[in-house]
Amino acid sequence: MLMGRESLKQPEPNQGHRPARFARSPAFRRFLPAKAGTTCRLTDRTIDLPTCFGFWAKGSIGVQTLRMASQPTTRGSLPIRLARTARTLTLWIAPGLFAAEELTVPSAPPVPSMVSEYCFDCHDGEMKKGGLDLESISLDDVTQHPETWEAVVRKLRARQMPPEGKKRPEESAYVSVLSSLESSLDRAAAEHPNPGRTDTFRRLTRTEYQNAIRDLLALDIDAAALLPKDEASHGFDNITVGDLSPTLLDRYVSAAQKISRLAVGAPHRAPGGATFRPQPDLTQEERVDGLPVGTRGGLLIPYTFPRDAEYEFRVRLTRDRNEAVEGLNEPHELELLLDGERVKLFTVAPPAGRNKNFEAVDAHVRIRVPVKAGPHEVGVTFLKNPSSLLETRRQPYNARFNYHRHPRLGPAIYQVSINGPYDSTGPGNTPSRDMIFVCQPTKLSEEDKCAERILSRLMRRAYRHPVFSEDLRTPMQFFHETRAKEGFEAGIETALSAILISPQFLFRVELDPDGVAPNMAYRITDLDLASRLSFFVWSSIPDDELLDTAIRGDLHKPAALEAQVRRMLADPRSRALASNFADQWLHVRNLESITPDLRLFPDFDDNLRQSFRQETELFFGSSCTRVGELGPFLGQGAS
Repeated sequence: MLMGRESLKQPEPNQGHRPARFARSPAFRRFLPAKAGTTCRLTDRTIDLPTCFGFWAKGSIGVQTLRMASQPTTRGSLPIRLARTARTLTLWIAPGLFAAEELTVPSAPPVPSMVSEYCFDCHDGEMKKGGLDLESISLDDVTQHPETWEAVVRKLRARQMPPEGKKRPEESAYVSVLSSLESSLDRAAAEHPNPGRTDTFRRLTRTEYQNAIRDLLALDIDAAALLPKDEASHGFDNITVGDLSPTLLDRYVSAAQKISRLAVGAPHRAPGGATFRPQPDLTQEERVDGLPVGTRGGLLIPYTFPRDAEYEFRVRLTRDRNEAVEGLNEPHELELLLDGERVKLFTVAPPAGRNKNFEAVDAHVRIRVPVKAGPHEVGVTFLKNPSSLLETRRQPYNARFNYHRHPRLGPAIYQVSINGPYDSTGPGNTPSRDMIFVCQPTKLSEEDKCAERILSRLMRRAYRHPVFSEDLRTPMQFFHETRAKEGFEAGIETALSAILISPQFLFRVELDPDGVAPNMAYRITDLDLASRLSFFVWSSIPDDELLDTAIRGDLHKPAALEAQVRRMLADPRSRALASNFADQWLHVRNLESITPDLRLFPDFDDNLRQSFRQETELFFGSSCTRVGELGPFLGQGAS
């Protein structure tokens, strides 16, 4: 049958006339010789020519040019030449007859074969589903578009492509293609490393600020009470922290003044105080970690007392909506402890008489006692009454925190207030003062030199780099202004406030080296590497040993770097790797905002919520300290 050139002409652009579609068309099949014995020989087998053409058109075999003999042999045939260029089928047709020529075709590479057969229907230049056009990029050299092929690898590894309902390859094909892609991409990445770029101007998060104050001044603060919450992006709070609004700057100034006053132990103009409350859905029927055995419920409060003075402790019990004390059916003994030692034992009992006055139940639970300045632990708890397990009920735990659904079996602590200082006798001897006052001047002429020594040491840690004379200029200015009016320690307090609001403390800034083109990768300095390490592992500033190693220029050396990382992981501060990084990475922080339907989960309370969190943190923390144990977090085969 003779066919004209017009019937098989090349399609117009964007008409989507694809090789695989043409190979299945009746016109193409009529063109194929029906003579028996006409074959196409592959490297591993011989097949008939129509099947060979179909494989070639779908990309299953990697032939570049397919030629037919031009001698007339059979009536009703045409000599043709097919060329595959840029994955497009082109036909040249001449009048006459032809005979098929036997061809030897090599086996096709796995990546082009799979992509042509299973991916082009959706991801070619015409469809571009999901914004992915695989037809426009090289299938033979995947390293030319590594980002695109990395995305393909992720989809294939999860077997998400081809989608359900579409024709899918055999499992062996998945394995072969993934092996080819991953080996090519990994080899290219090793030959041309590109670690990418991270933000080089970043503010400390609230957690990092709190930990930095702890390590800089030996002072535990509650940053949540001083600073606003950081906004999260992609699940982490250290990404969108490049700005500093006027409101946030005002909060930083206020926080710096409070922290410096507390660290130095400056006298308060008026007594202050703080109030602490447990979660409202906390069941207080068992012992709280850190409190003595034989107690139940209550709170253990780490608290830094600013000066040697008297402080008042006030306890209030939990009430229901009718203002009646929950669970108070008989007298109970409530214990106040300071650093594990009993301060006072109170008795709370149900109100007597017909008109029950529940305000009088805990009105006497207050006391004022002298306390030395510095960090202490305040405990408030009940002495536990004897209890036995009901053997007839197999229920290991009962939530007891809700008046209507889960009524408490005994009274519970609602809040604890600490007020003071009253009748102060001095700043006392605290870890913060020991950290700050490394020298004490004995005469006026020694004050400047001592102040420079104190501030230089603090600034080296706070700014995370060596301190020079120009760095000292501003803090010393504040020191001189205040010292002239209020004395040496007041001057140090003001200078410390200036350090805590300095951009060199609040921001982590990495400057590009001279001569580096924009967006080009480069080796960071040892000091920047020290900061990256400490803020990742400790969520805090580097210590003296890490800084000394960086200043010497040894930190980038593999042996020194490994030694420092192992030392940092063995340090108790590495718990921040679990409590900060892992809590965000694994969305454990979201537990604080989750309360399931109590009709479906009647035993859920804050005790269980905190157990979820602690179990995950302990598991992650123990995995970090053992080499090769992070596989469950990073995926199969990871180490």
